[in-house]
Amino acid sequence: MNLSRLATLVAPAAIMVSSAAFATAPSGEVTIKDISYNGSGCPLGTVAENLAEDKKAFTLTFSDYIAEAGPGLTFSDGRKNCQITLNLKIPQGWQFSVGTFDYRGFVILDEDVQAEHSTSYYFQGSGFTGRFRERMRGFMDEYYQFRENVGLESLVWSSCNAERALNINTAISVRNLNKRDNPDALGVIGTDSVDGSIKQIWGIRWRRC
Repeated sequence: MNLSRLATLVAPAAIMVSSAAFATAPSGEVTIKDISYNGSGCPLGTVAENLAEDKKAFTLTFSDYIAEAGPGLTFSDGRKNCQITLNLKIPQGWQFSVGTFDYRGFVILDEDVQAEHSTSYYFQGSGFTGRFRERMRGFMDEYYQFRENVGLESLVWSSCNAERALNINTAISVRNLNKRDNPDALGVIGTDSVDGSIKQIWGIRWRRC
């Protein structure tokens, strides 16, 4: 397998947040004040940010969010992460929660090689973390898409009357599960972009405080 194919084969990966409102909409709307990011998959100078004019949607495009496994590669080559922090302006008297995540990307895996995409999220000051994980095992050479619907019983609610950051921790990893019998196996997983929307009917579940 030629890992250089990644430059032309990796598809955009997206994390989109969506859900339907289930209470009367508040008078104001949630908007994104600013976005920050940090991690081995999104070092300085490798991320392009696009925040919509209405500050309710964003796109982050990555040029170095790639995990690889194979002969001569280290453990750190096989795992990359990026923490995205959204500082949100929240209407007073309301709470909201993320409902659904969509993930898209591309994997190239030899036999016995496993790739993983995981996400966790939490509001600043909250003791609860929502988690999602998906694993893929070779042989694979294809695009992927995952959707995670978070049940109401596990929704992470923001605090009332407060502006708090929503932290989204993403990670990708790849490793050879059978180095003894297949030591030359190769694998790669890449994330190209992360998209998100903050809207009443696309990204938010509402409830009164």
